[in-house]
Amino acid sequence: MSDFNTAESVVTLSSKAEYENSINLSQHIPQAKIISEMVLDAFQSTRESEQIRELRAAIRQAHDRFDDDQAYELMGQLKRLKDAEAADIAALEDLSSKFPISRILSSFKDDPAFQEIVYGLALKVLNQTHQAISNPSGGKSKAARAKKDVEVFSISKDGISVTLPMRTPRSRLSVDREALEFLGFTFVGEGEEAEIEGETFVDNAGTEHAINRKNIITALQQQTAFDGYSIAAQ
Repeated sequence: MSDFNTAESVVTLSSKAEYENSINLSQHIPQAKIISEMVLDAFQSTRESEQIRELRAAIRQAHDRFDDDQAYELMGQLKRLKDAEAADIAALEDLSSKFPISRILSSFKDDPAFQEIVYGLALKVLNQTHQAISNPSGGKSKAARAKKDVEVFSISKDGISVTLPMRTPRSRLSVDREALEFLGFTFVGEGEEAEIEGETFVDNAGTEHAINRKNIITALQQQTAFDGYSIAAQ
């Protein structure tokens, strides 16, 4: 009876939770972490449609010319396009409620676009695995140097400066809450469990970018967003 209760009380973590618990452990060699990140990036990367990017840029240009009529017309087009994409998302959610994801993915196995994603990912894993096995010591020393020399940036505005390290992509943004709030982002919650509001930020050209350290630092370096802020490597 007690054995049964003990077994029942064991909490089984989801694959996502197990991965997040494992990715920063030293027991995994750096090359394995790189490969796992490639897999996640291939399926989690969100790309704004080219039409939406073009419309955002055109709207900004119309505003710059003080052409309100053109801007209003383009904003109407943008709304219709976003409504259409929202309808597509709703249709996909309805589809996922009727069929298991494995069934949905298998139905796309012969689709050229899906094959491009899958085989492109397989090629990256093949090459990275070959490199890791062929040159394990070189990979370890390189990764050790990278870990030791994490790139840190100083972000300044109005005489105030904060630091923002270029951490691994899976590091929680709440770790750098002070720097991100300094840039104008907002968090909900407290401590490590705090979540940043929104998923994207918009640059000066009206293009949306995923909120992550790499995109933020790049935008600051290229001065394409966060007007009034400066950045320098420490």
